[in-house]
Formats: sequence, structure tokens, C-alpha cells
Amino acid sequence: MRRMYVGAVVLVTMWAAAAAPGHAQSSTMTLFGSGSGAFETPALATGGVGTATCTLNRTTVEMSCTARVHNIVDLTAAHIHVGGPGVAGPVLMSIPNIPLRSSDDFTLSWTWTESNLTPRPAQGILKMADVFEACSSGNCYLNFHTSQNAGGEVRINLCPQGDQSRFGNEFYLINVCIPGR
Repeated sequence: MRRMYVGAVVLVTMWAAAAAPGHAQSSTMTLFGSGSGAFETPALATGGVGTATCTLNRTTVEMSCTARVHNIVDLTAAHIHVGGPGVAGPVLMSIPNIPLRSSDDFTLSWTWTESNLTPRPAQGILKMADVFEACSSGNCYLNFHTSQNAGGEVRINLCPQGDQSRFGNEFYLINVCIPGR
């Protein structure tokens, strides 16, 4: 009888372990990118380069970023766009408090909320959750514009950090930054 009881306990434990989800979904995700004019569409030969780190927070519905941009001349605008690598897409949100007309290196940190979003129905972006889906899949980029290159001088493609596969995106398991994996 004791043997049957132990067997039943083992069976119930195995069933509970199999029924549990593989892992709990994270409420935050970190995106990273680096870039230059070479990532613009079409590519540009400029000295401008940059890096950025952004954190998506599904609990607070915020996206917080820090960018470091170097060798820029006469900064006129900066935004986040929807669009994968090699694709020019529409602006979703402007980067606030940029050092307009700057001709120097700078570091800037900011946070976006739903109130900053310009909806883009044609691209399926209507709310911040849609921005999170696009960006966590590698389908967003930051763009810094200058008077010389009004279409963009430094493009930073944002990609999920983590393992180098599509499973680096714990939100949706899609990663266009690593095609074919």
C-alpha cells in the first residue's frame, strides 16, 4: 500500500511539473543597439555614430532609453521609428529635450509613455503595447537627423538583449535582428 502511495505522489508531482509554464513572462525587456549612417536607408557616409539602451516596462507601460551620440553636426530632430533593419518607417515618438543645433557628442536619457505616442494604424501601432511588440521583436530604430541629412544621419536599430536567437525575446519569441534563427 505504501508503494502505491509513493507512486501516486510521484505521478502527481510529475504531472504538476509538466503542467507548469516553461518560464514566467518578464515584465521588462532590455533592447540595445549601435549604429551610424551606414544603417540609414539608403546608407550614408558620415562620421556620426551612436549607441542606445532602452528598457520596455509592461507594468508601468513606459519605455526608458539612454543614447550616446558622437560626431554629429547640427542636430535638428530625433525620433523612434517602426521598421526593421533596412526599412524606413514612420515616426512613433519624438525624443524629448534633444540638444538642438548641437555639433558635439552628447548623452541623453528619457522616458516615453502612451501620451507620447503618435498612432500609426497602417503599421498596426495604436497603443504602447503595440510599440512593445514591434520593438521587442527588433522592428524599431532610433534616428538622429541633422541639417545636412534631414532624412537621418545616425540610425540605431534596437534589438533584444539576451541569447543570440529569436528566443532572446521573452515577450513574443520573434527577433528580426537575427533572421533565419
